[in-house]
Amino acid sequence: MGFKDILVHVRPHAVDGEPVQVALRLAAGHGARLTGLLTLRDLAMLKLLYPSSAAIVEQRVQEAARLATEVEDRLRTLADSAGVGFGFQVGEGDTAELLGLAGRYHDLVVIGQTDPGTEELGIDVPEAALGTCGRPVLVVPRQGTFPVVGRHVLVAWNGSRESARAVQAALPFIALAERITVLLGRSKERYPSITRRPPVDIAVHLARHAGPGCAPVEAVPLEVPEAEAGAAILRQAAARGADLLVMGAYGRSWLREWALGGATRHVLRNAPLPVLMAH
Repeated sequence: MGFKDILVHVRPHAVDGEPVQVALRLAAGHGARLTGLLTLRDLAMLKLLYPSSAAIVEQRVQEAARLATEVEDRLRTLADSAGVGFGFQVGEGDTAELLGLAGRYHDLVVIGQTDPGTEELGIDVPEAALGTCGRPVLVVPRQGTFPVVGRHVLVAWNGSRESARAVQAALPFIALAERITVLLGRSKERYPSITRRPPVDIAVHLARHAGPGCAPVEAVPLEVPEAEAGAAILRQAAARGADLLVMGAYGRSWLREWALGGATRHVLRNAPLPVLMAH
């Protein structure tokens, strides 16, 4: 089982950027088709404010058409060089909403990490898209290069529905990994009717999906207060040399997570390695 249809968000000023490079390498490794999505938020705003015949709208439409052609040509060249099947789409509107919509038609969505200080596309685009697209999202850090993603997979596990969805989404990575580490966090779920728990073990489950060249799955307890979970997960990832972090998103409601912070937001904003999340 692998990814066959990957969507990557493309920024006009960084067509060669690391999110696209990571997506190209993943598509090549999995034999997947890669689709680039260019989002035009400013054009959508103009169309909502002015009639389509307005000079300012017509001018921006022409500029957007030229930009889309340039971006598509550059992406096609990169895809051809990587031997990857390629598609290109343009959307007008809020970036997160467009990614949420288009992402539902793909196996994996690749997005660059938000830079809160300079982000021009809207705040927390990966977080918002993650909450709406219903597909796993791979967030690529805004700094650094990542020639290998998934050789050492670090799974943050707390037994929740969200972490289970993230693990399921990560199985194509798990199958190819050389090393898998599981951080066993504290479960927040309670089961008042259960008097005897079945002997379930996430490390055993992951070992059944790992390839023949993978080292034995290592399980590591992570006993930290909830407020420190995000930072602790990233410290473990750095200390163990992981190149991919897998974790569930929004253990609380999205609104409460946004208002109070939490592991999801801390990791998405501060992770120095690619993060695969599912909600």
